Amino acid sequence: MLSGWATLFGAGAVVYAAHKGSDTFKQWRRQKNEERRIELAEQVLTLAYKLRRAIEGIRSPAMWAEEINATHEELRKNGLINDQTPEGHKSILATAQATLSRSNANKPLWDALFDTMPTAKAVFGNEVENALNAIWSQRGKLIASAQSYARLIHQPAPRSEKEQEAQMKRHGKLEGVLWTGGDIWAGEEDGKPVDELADAVNGAIETLEAMLLPIIRSDTPFGTKTEPTKAS
Repeated sequence: MLSGWATLFGAGAVVYAAHKGSDTFKQWRRQKNEERRIELAEQVLTLAYKLRRAIEGIRSPAMWAEEINATHEELRKNGLINDQTPEGHKSILATAQATLSRSNANKPLWDALFDTMPTAKAVFGNEVENALNAIWSQRGKLIASAQSYARLIHQPAPRSEKEQEAQMKRHGKLEGVLWTGGDIWAGEEDGKPVDELADAVNGAIETLEAMLLPIIRSDTPFGTKTEPTKAS
């Protein structure tokens, strides 16, 4: 009889050990998944901040002499300017070329955005993917505006004040995309020109912060919730 009880206890111990082992493995897997989730959240948010800085750099109206020379050299190499090109045309083409060159210089960041987007969608959902895609869309807007800006050199001279105003508005609208500061023709908010591109990037990052910062902070004092003390 005693040997029978021993057998039962032995079998029970095996089942208990297997159950505890399974629970331990599940707990370990949950912990590793959460670690990967935090790591990905940090990666996505860091990339978004880098992209915002990159876009700000692309849109900077300032150009050093070295960049101006490189831009003119690129335009000459492509047969777009020569010694007879009017200075106004050179300025327009240089602005457009600088935008394209600066964007191309940030290709590793654009590639990282594409590489990250599928995993970010799988882990965090459509809202994070849409925010990242909104940042990418601003890059497309920059490229399209640079190409349209370059074509301004072919526009005919205005034949009336109305045509002149329309051309100035188009000119300003494109510069409002290419340069930080916004479109002076699009109205003002808080006394400043509306900058739709910067607003779109900042809005996307605000969405990412709302989704990802709580995940990143979950293991930090920022994410620790203090339970209210109970009155005795």
